[in-house]
Amino acid sequence: MLKQELFAQITWQDGRRAPYRRFSYGGEILQRFSDQVTTWGSFNAQWRLVHRKAFMPTLNDAEGEGRPDTFFEYHNLYFDRFNVFDAFLSPEARRQHLGRFNLRVGRFYVPHGLNLQTDTHGTLLQLSNERNLGFERDWYAGLWGALSPALNYDLAMMAGSGYDLRLEGQKGLLALRISLANRFLYEHGWEGGISVLSGERISKHSLMRSPSVAARSTDGRFIETRRLGLDARHTRPLPWGTLTMTGEWSAGRDASDDILSQLYQVDFLRRDRRLGYALQYRRFRQGSEPVPMPMGRSAMSRAEPSTAAPGPIEASLVGEATWYFRHEVGNANLHWIKLSVERQMERQVGGRQVLATVQYYRYW
Repeated sequence: MLKQELFAQITWQDGRRAPYRRFSYGGEILQRFSDQVTTWGSFNAQWRLVHRKAFMPTLNDAEGEGRPDTFFEYHNLYFDRFNVFDAFLSPEARRQHLGRFNLRVGRFYVPHGLNLQTDTHGTLLQLSNERNLGFERDWYAGLWGALSPALNYDLAMMAGSGYDLRLEGQKGLLALRISLANRFLYEHGWEGGISVLSGERISKHSLMRSPSVAARSTDGRFIETRRLGLDARHTRPLPWGTLTMTGEWSAGRDASDDILSQLYQVDFLRRDRRLGYALQYRRFRQGSEPVPMPMGRSAMSRAEPSTAAPGPIEASLVGEATWYFRHEVGNANLHWIKLSVERQMERQVGGRQVLATVQYYRYW
């Protein structure tokens, strides 16, 4: 199956004359493999050609820093092999372990938080991993499936390099997430899980924003990383629409810095699926000492300068309204215009700003 994607975004920043413009066209391949008896595998590849102008850091484009104005991006790129141990099991054991051991190899969402259950690829509001870890997707190999009738699991060994697959001597990241089985969503509207993550990763943003992390990093590049995460989401039907409440919490360390990441979001979708509204509060704390301004060509240096003093906290409040031309259940066909306003309440680097964004998106 081949899907197409069309995207246009314009973001204005308080006090900045030139708006940030981002336009793209892309596609996605979804392919399942089966024989006469069963479906044994699937392949997913997602890409787009992006043109940016007058870049500024936004919630949905942290990866755009340092890239050329026109750039070919890949997103999901992975292969799933279902019931991978069936060749070594008896017919009775295969029935007992159906859906329990599936292998995933490639680039996909980090199994930490709700990203695994939420495709935020085309949206403006993002979850917390991009800021928490420096990337929301990584290259990895791992197992996933049903741990019990009530619980699922995702176990992955990741490269810890983010967008580009780089094996430069870092230990990588080992991650485990235990989550509620799908029946809790279908029967009660609940999703959620607990996750742990440990190892080394590459993240130039963390090195630039914290001198203590840079000083204690291995070879000046690799960041010792520990995280414990908890997440939950509840979807509640109402007479006039659907209300969804989301929370993500993650605590740990980057080298010697304590890390605490929080995200809270409320979404409302009208009953006719034509109008949607969302409010998100996100907060990230790293260490306790002020963080000096970074050097070099970073996202902050590409934005307008500010005189605000740096600090250990980033926090934003974001409101969003969406008019849907088409919004199919299962997100097989999407077509919308969004208006988003972000109020930056605290910043590690740079001044607090107000960002207003208009986005057009179509996926079919």
